[in-house]
Amino acid sequence: MKSFLFCVFLLCFTSYSYDVYAFHYSSDRIERYVNKTPRKYENNISTLVSFLVKPLDDDYDKAKAIAFWIASRINYDEYLYNNGGATKLRNKYKGQSPKELIKSRVGICGDFAELFKEMCKKAGIKAYYVTGYTYPDGVRLTSKVKENSGHAWNYFVYKGKKIYVDTTFMAKGTTGVRGRANNLNRNRALKQIKRENKRKSEINEFDEFYFDFNYKEETKKRKYKRVEK
Repeated sequence: MKSFLFCVFLLCFTSYSYDVYAFHYSSDRIERYVNKTPRKYENNISTLVSFLVKPLDDDYDKAKAIAFWIASRINYDEYLYNNGGATKLRNKYKGQSPKELIKSRVGICGDFAELFKEMCKKAGIKAYYVTGYTYPDGVRLTSKVKENSGHAWNYFVYKGKKIYVDTTFMAKGTTGVRGRANNLNRNRALKQIKRENKRKSEINEFDEFYFDFNYKEETKKRKYKRVEK
């Protein structure tokens, strides 16, 4: 009888452990799956998200797949940002909707954060848009520094904990500023990226550190400070 009860207990414990731990996929496995996303799904947020989360049961893994797609597919608009501060080119920028961004494949931090929030919403995950400042460690956050360190990122709540995600800092793909930052050169870069992504998505490397990170760890490992507004 005791042996029978022990076997029942062991079976229940094993099942419980499986439920708690086994559903998590490794980052490598999620990345490999994300990189197989068919191009035909990528111009529509609903079809894109449906594909990305299809094999995943856990919200943490789903958010990771979404972040991996954004960081590896969307380029950062260096022409727009690295233009000598808050100049006319950047001041005229109205931002892009998530629908526009997955087609243009180029944006800045606010665009990245809005896309992550919207894609999470489609996946049934409540994600939040955060604004603040990011600047090098050792630099005082003066009004002049604030002018060029404004930033946007996200967090989602998982099992009662805020999971911070910065898809902009994750992304390594850029427009690649090689000349003067003006509208002509920027438009050429945007058209080139659009051509490259027309038939098959360009897949860039990304920095996974910025999925589920904390501010103290960022300062220690990446030498950046981050302050929320």
